Amino acid sequence: MDFQESKTKENLARSFAAECQEGARYQFMAKMAQQQGYQYMSMLIRTLAHNEMAHAQQFFNKIVELGGNQTQNIEITAGYPFKSGELLDVLKQEAENEHMSAESIYPKFADIARDEGFEDVANLFDMVSKVERTHERTLKKLHENLSCNCLYKCNDEHAFKCDECGTIIMNKCAPKTCPLCKMGQGYYRIDFSIN
Repeated sequence: MDFQESKTKENLARSFAAECQEGARYQFMAKMAQQQGYQYMSMLIRTLAHNEMAHAQQFFNKIVELGGNQTQNIEITAGYPFKSGELLDVLKQEAENEHMSAESIYPKFADIARDEGFEDVANLFDMVSKVERTHERTLKKLHENLSCNCLYKCNDEHAFKCDECGTIIMNKCAPKTCPLCKMGQGYYRIDFSIN
């Protein structure tokens, strides 16, 4: 099928726009987390934002590769989420958005691309879908831990690491302030490389 006439072209453009918007929303969420003292959570969310922009770049590159100079403007119509609220609410909303992308939107786009003969685009949608599943799990875990006030607590002893200075504390919870650099609890994370 001719790329210019394909549904795949529109789906790539929709995906590019969605990933750009998601990257921006994650930047907003990271700022919110940082303002509330959740430094490590902010860094995690900024990583998700970076991932989304990398996805956007791949979708953009595929449009340019397949469309060449013929693709100057792509008209798209789609709904994009504009929800807001407290950090806890936003974490839940974004986890739901990631779920839809991973389980519904990108698999559907992959099927269409395969049907239209764009196997490489289908593979791209499949790969991005897998990453979105990991984003969903990350956001759900952050939401769950924040909602039960156990973001820095565990039932068992774990290694908590300060991301500012590298101090590691073995305990069931992260200290309120780092004994070395005096940064707040929000700089701590569970260091799974030690446990």
